[in-house]
Parts: sequence; structure tokens; C-alpha cells
Amino acid sequence: MALRSRTHASKSIIPLRISLLLLLLSTPPCSSSTIIQHGEAESLLRWKSTLSAAASASPLTTWSPATSSSACSSWRGVTCDAAGHVAELSLPGAGLHGELRALDLAAFPALAKLDLRRNNITAGVVAANVSTRASNLTYLDLSDNAFAGHILDVLPLSPATLQQLSYLNLSSNGLYGPILRSLSAMGKMTVFDVSRNRLNSDIPSELFTNWIELTQFRVQNNSITGSIPPTICNTTKLKYLRLAKNKLTGEIPAEIGRLASLQALELADNFLTGPIPNSVGNLTDLLVMDLFSNGFTGVIPPEIFNLTALRTIDVGTNRLEGEVPASISSLRNLYGLDLSNNRFSGTIPSDLGSRQFVTIVLASNSFSGEFPLTFCQLDSLEILDLSNNHLHGEIPSCLWHLQDLVFMDLSYNSFSGEVPPMSAYPNSSLESVHLANNNLTGGYPMVLKGCKWLIILDLGGNHFTGTIPSWIGTCNPLLRFLILRSNVFNGSILKELSQLSHLQLLDLAMNNLVGSIPRSFGNFTSMIQPKTELNLPWKVQHHILDGRVDYTYTDRIGINWKRQNHTFQGTVALMAGIDLSSNYLSNEIPSELCNLESMRFLNLSRNHLSGIIPKEIGNLKILESLDFSWNELSGSIPSSISNSMSLSSLNLSNNHLSGEIPSGYQLRTLADPSIYSNNFGLCGFPLNISCSDGSNSTSALIGGSTDSQELEILSWFYSVLAGLVFGFWLWFGVLLLFEPWRFAFFGQVDHLQKKIMQKICCMYAKSE
Repeated sequence: MALRSRTHASKSIIPLRISLLLLLLSTPPCSSSTIIQHGEAESLLRWKSTLSAAASASPLTTWSPATSSSACSSWRGVTCDAAGHVAELSLPGAGLHGELRALDLAAFPALAKLDLRRNNITAGVVAANVSTRASNLTYLDLSDNAFAGHILDVLPLSPATLQQLSYLNLSSNGLYGPILRSLSAMGKMTVFDVSRNRLNSDIPSELFTNWIELTQFRVQNNSITGSIPPTICNTTKLKYLRLAKNKLTGEIPAEIGRLASLQALELADNFLTGPIPNSVGNLTDLLVMDLFSNGFTGVIPPEIFNLTALRTIDVGTNRLEGEVPASISSLRNLYGLDLSNNRFSGTIPSDLGSRQFVTIVLASNSFSGEFPLTFCQLDSLEILDLSNNHLHGEIPSCLWHLQDLVFMDLSYNSFSGEVPPMSAYPNSSLESVHLANNNLTGGYPMVLKGCKWLIILDLGGNHFTGTIPSWIGTCNPLLRFLILRSNVFNGSILKELSQLSHLQLLDLAMNNLVGSIPRSFGNFTSMIQPKTELNLPWKVQHHILDGRVDYTYTDRIGINWKRQNHTFQGTVALMAGIDLSSNYLSNEIPSELCNLESMRFLNLSRNHLSGIIPKEIGNLKILESLDFSWNELSGSIPSSISNSMSLSSLNLSNNHLSGEIPSGYQLRTLADPSIYSNNFGLCGFPLNISCSDGSNSTSALIGGSTDSQELEILSWFYSVLAGLVFGFWLWFGVLLLFEPWRFAFFGQVDHLQKKIMQKICCMYAKSE
């Protein structure tokens, strides 16, 4: 029984073993148990020997001859197929330095994916025996490396051997030259990315003829010329067309309307002209349309407002015209709308459709009418720019309740009335507020008391009155730019402003301020160290499609710079200075201002300041513009001013300054005598007035020793003449004033005359 029983058991196990064996044979072994092909491990080690890795934790530290047999499981970045061939080599951001040509791709017949992005790899010398065997490579990412030269110099194999390649990313390198027609031989291409290089040719039409599977064409940030080939209509699967920031010319081909799958149309920053074709209205899947900074003309095709999937429209900086139709209300999914710097007119539609807006930029057009109250319902709004239009009426109080609003620019319009006072100040997210050059009235806006994140505030060019409040220093502690110029503010400048430790630009010019300049201004911390970074916030980001979309905004600030009005944008983050001109300030200039060594301009002109120019003025070494004109300053110009080596605009006219004008390398370039005019005690270059000691800065400047000698002779002549005149009046003045002296003198003259006559008579008698 026992034997029968054992036999029965063994017969029952046989079918199970056969099933397991078949299962194992049909299942590819996992890479952890696969043994790499010996020659391929050696090829990887040879390539490693030519590389250097910046990071100590580089994946290459796991590549060792001792573990070569288990490379498929132990070597980081290496993946093998069931047969032990390297199928994938992925080393992104590994800090590798070396050459791609040192990697013998012919040794890896099964290699399908090569990912070396974000390293410091170069192409290297092309081998003499380049393989002509067809490659299985389908994915090649060499982006963010140090490749230079033409595209064919970078490709490890010729396009003819890369017919299986469907993904090619060579972005962010130093490639230049043309996009060659021969690339069209890679007929299975789906993603082509050569963005952020220096390529400079036309786009070959053959690419769009042969790449019928293409889904992404990314060539932005190059110098591509020519027009968009009409053959682009063949790529009916295309989703992303990114050609921004090139030198494309011509019109958008009408054939682009056949790209029914297109989701992103990005043609910004080119030289495209003509109308936007109506066929764009066929792109029903379109989410992003960026056409800004071109030369498009005409009106926005009404068909565009049928693209209900659109998330962002940017047609700014073109020559588009007409009114914005009410049909824009059908675009219920819009996040961003930018129509700025065009020729649009009429009123802003009361209903823009979407309630998801993040940014609305309608600046620099000819829009008229009042502020659309429906904007107050856009709870997600972060950027609002309506500047440089013809809008009028009051600014609604509901605008200040938009909790997500970061940037607001309503400047250069005709808004009037007061900024409404509020019983409760909203906890605003505002970082930048521009209300300049309107007709606003009333006191300093109390609503700003709730803007604790405020960085830039420009209220210039209005009719605000009253005093500047003391709470600015505590309620707006992050303020860096405070512009209140050209208003009717009165009272004194409060020392509490010095609590603004981040303040780097203060403009209170052209008001009715009185009193002294606070000495505590010398404590403006951000004006002590020079600015070197463009660190102002300038964008908000949102995810659309496969990445982030940057909604940008630009802070524009008007400054009286070197006696002219200039508008700074972008680089304003580097600007630091103080303008208190055209007020009624008095007393001395605080020497503490000379601690602010990062100032690039200082304007205290047209006040009633007295006393001397601080001798420490030379501490302002990067000062470019200095204006103390039209005050009551006295004393000499400090010699230390010659230490301001960047000074290119100076005005000290209309004061009571005296003494010799200092000389210095930079001061010698300021040859306009009007900058010192109406200071009757000044002498020296560039004035045509010699100093009392006979010296003249002009002589020093031109090395005129002859002029110096002439001055000495002229001084001696006048000294002798003065002595004669003095001696004459010393004697004859006494004779005229004192009668006894006068009689005695003339008596002596008569006696002398009598003796002379007697002598003459005697001589005459003897001669007879």
C-alpha cells in the first residue's frame, strides 16, 4: 500500500511540474536575475573610464568590474532585456563630464533608450568607423548638456540608421546651424525638441511630410528664419507646436486649421505678420494660444471665441484693432487673457465669461468706459493690468476684496474720486499697486493698511492731500518702492518711514512737505548694500497641459533720472535712491544720508535747504545722479565728491557755494558750466572764473603753464597800479582834508618856485 500510494502521488505531481516549466519558459526573466552580455559590460566600463563624475553619489560608483556579471541588477542606470542585452541606459543629472563618442553604441544592439539629460557631456571626435547598421534606439534625450556644433555632430548615429527613433530631445545645448532635411529619414518621430539652442535656418518642409506621427514639435528659443511651412497640415496628430522666440516671418498658413489635435499654438516673439487666419477657429482642442509680440493686424477672428476649451489667450504687442466682442463670454475656461499693446477700442465687455481668471492684461490700448464691476467676482484673479487706457469713473471698493490679487496696475487712466475708506481692511495679498497718473483725490488711501505684503506702491501724479501716515512703516513692512510724487501731500516727513528696512526707492517730489529731512533716513538698510539681483516678483505659475504656464507682469516705475523722466521696468530692482525735490524742506542735509552707499540717485533740489554739503558725500561711490540745485547751501564743495566715480549727472546751481570746484577724473567729464551757475563764490573748471590764489582747475586740466604765467604778470601789474593809486591818495588826500598841512605844503611850493626863478635870472644875467 505504501508503494502504490507513493506511485500514485508521483503521477499526480507530473502535470503540475510541466505547468510550472511552461510558465517559466513563457515569462521573461526579470532584470534582477539576468546576466549581462559580457562584451556590453566591458563597453560600459570603457566608457566609464573616460568620464568624470562631479557628484560623490554618482550612479557610476556602482559600476565595477567585480560586479559586471550582475550589472543588470546592481549597476544603477542600466536596464537589460531577457537576453541580457542593455536595453536602457538612463543617467539623468548624474554630474557626468566626458564625451558621447566614447560610448560605443554598436556594442549595444538592443539599446532602445538613452537618457543622459542634465549632465556636462560633449560630442567628442567622430569615430572613423561609424556604424551603418540600423539602430533599435527609440528614445534619445541629450538635453541640458554641453553639446556644440550642428545637429548631426551631436547625434551618435546618422539619421538613416535611426529609423526607429521616435523621441529626440537636444534642447538647452549650444547647437547652431540648420535643421537638416536629412532628419526626415527618422520617419517614426513623435517628439522633436531642439529648443533653447542657436539654430538659424528655415524649417524644412520635408519634416512635416515624413513625420506623420509627430505629436510635439519644439523649436522655441532659437533663431529660426523663414515661414511656417504649409506642409505642417500633414502632422494631423500634432498636439504641441512651439515656435516662440525665433525670427519667423510671413503669415500663419491657413492650413494650420487642419491640426485638429493641436492643444498648444505658441508663436510668440517672432516677426509674423498679416491677419490671424479664421481657420484657427477649427482647432477645437486648443488650450493655449500665445501669439504675442509679432506684427499681426486686423481683428481677432470671431471663430476663436468658439474654442471653448481655451485656457489662455495672449495676443499682446501686435497691431490688432477693433472691439472685443461680447461673444468672448463663451470662453468659460479661460485662465489668462492678454490683449495689451494693441489698438483695441470700445468698452471692456461686462462679461468676460470665465470665472477662473488668473490674469487679465488689457494695458496700452484705447479702451474707454468705467471699471467693469464684474471683475470683482473673479475670486481667483492674481494679475490685473488696465493701465494706459481711457477708463474713467471711480475705482470700486469691491476690488480691494479680491484676496488672491497680487498685481494691480490702473495707472495712466482718468479714474477720479477717492479711494473708498473701508471699515475693515481686508487681509490683501497685494504686492504691487500702481495708481499713478489719474485724477484721484482724498487722503492717503487707508485701504493700504491691510496690504502687509506690499512691495511696490506708486500713487504719483494724482491729487492726494493730507499728511503721509505714520503707520506705513508698520503696516507695509516689506515696502521697497514708495512713489508719492506730484501730489498735494503736506506736513513733515515722518521719521517712522525709516522703519521700512527694505525700502530702496523713496520719491516724495513735488508735494508741499515742510520741515527737516529725518536723520533716521540713514538707517534704510536696503540702500546701504548695492543691489545685484533682479529679485522682484514678476510672475505667477499655473499648471496647464504637461507643465507650468508663467503669467508674467512688469513693474513700471517713473523716475526723474539725470534731469529727465524715465520709466524703468524689469531692471528697477537694481535701482536705489531718494527724490525729495520741489518741496519746502529746510535746515541742513543730514550727513547720515551718505551712509546709503547703494544709492544711484539723490535729488534734493528746489527746497530751502541750508548749511553745507556733507563732507562724506564721497561715500556714495556708485551715485550716478546728484541734484542739490535751487537751495540755500553755502560753503565749499567737498573734495570727496571726486570719489563718486559713476557720477554722470550733477547739478549744484543756484546756491551760495564758494571756493574752488574740486577736480577729479569723473568731475572732469562734467564740463557744462551751468551745473555750477549762480554760485557767485565758485571758481575753477568748468567756470571761466579764476580762483583768488591764481590757480584754476582749467589750467590743471589742460596743463596750461603759459596761462599761469600770464595770470602772475597780470596780478603784479594790478598790484603796482593799486600801490600808486594808494600812495597818491595817501598824500594828496591829506592835503585836501587838513588845512594847516595844505597851507604849509603850498607855501613850500611857492618858496621853491621863488628860488628856482631867482636861479634862472642869475644865470641869464651872467650870460649877458
